[in-house]
Amino acid sequence: MVNLTIDGRPVQVPEGTTILEAARQADIHIPHLCYLKGINEIAACRVCCVEVEGERAMVTACNN
Repeated sequence: MVNLTIDGRPVQVPEGTTILEAARQADIHIPHLCYLKGINEIAACRVCCVEVEGERAMVTACNN
């Protein structure tokens, strides 16, 4: 299990879970357009970009 904090809320998810899926489990909405699990996970629209502590640039929540 991986422990993380999203908008000040602690979240625990299995390893390999995307940020978008982790946020959804915590009832935190991250807007997205192109994400369809198992069909289209290419992060093309960039709508779901989020700030990750320690990263120098925003990352897409749907495939990170």
